[in-house]
Amino acid sequence: MSQRFDLGVHHFLRREYSDAARSFEDVVREQPSNAPAWAYYGISLSHLGLATEAEAALSRAIALAPQNPDAWFHLGVARSLREEWGQAVSAYRHAVALSPDDMVAWHRLGVALAESGEEVAASAAFERALVLSRELPSGDDAPVPTPRLRSDDHVQEVGEREGTREAKSWLDLALSLLSLGDEDEALAAYERAYTLDPERAQHSLFRPMLLLVTAVQGGPEPPEITPGPAPPRPDSTRPRPPPPRPEIG
Repeated sequence: MSQRFDLGVHHFLRREYSDAARSFEDVVREQPSNAPAWAYYGISLSHLGLATEAEAALSRAIALAPQNPDAWFHLGVARSLREEWGQAVSAYRHAVALSPDDMVAWHRLGVALAESGEEVAASAAFERALVLSRELPSGDDAPVPTPRLRSDDHVQEVGEREGTREAKSWLDLALSLLSLGDEDEALAAYERAYTLDPERAQHSLFRPMLLLVTAVQGGPEPPEITPGPAPPRPDSTRPRPPPPRPEIG
């Protein structure tokens, strides 16, 4: 059965999620208390768009190993796929409690909170994500990207919808920061939104509000934001190790 687990990991890292799911299904059938196998199984199912089955598998993984932030994160993703925002918030809150420096989890929490109508809490989560994004290493110190256990691509990216949602989240954060007088951070959030959805950003209220604030303060007119190459999605570039192998007696 150890070989079957290793084969599942091999398929998973090659993004062969159907084969990975079959391998891990065999493992959990024979070893129902194998928490890492349940976690891999659930994430593979989520990649395949099977959100209901993924949620069941990830819930089982968490019941066996509740301190696994990856399982909580991907449970939030599975619930987000089904637009169960309140339950997604709960999962993401567990994820950030266990891994407080996870920028992606904070941002996903913000999205789920915003969709739930909790705008104040969403702004706080987005702000935390922004702070963490500025602490990421860059240049020669940046980590080499490795396959992350991610499944929030909505099956081969229902990505335009997701990108629009993320752009709205960053715009909401930008407006919140601007209202608090933090213009530099507000501009940084707006620039992130612009890379995700330039048209939405250009037609938002941010630029008129920034011009108004600048005029009232008597400062120079803010610079125009020009299109540039979109950065890689943070959740696909931030390395995250796979769940630990169980001890097989």
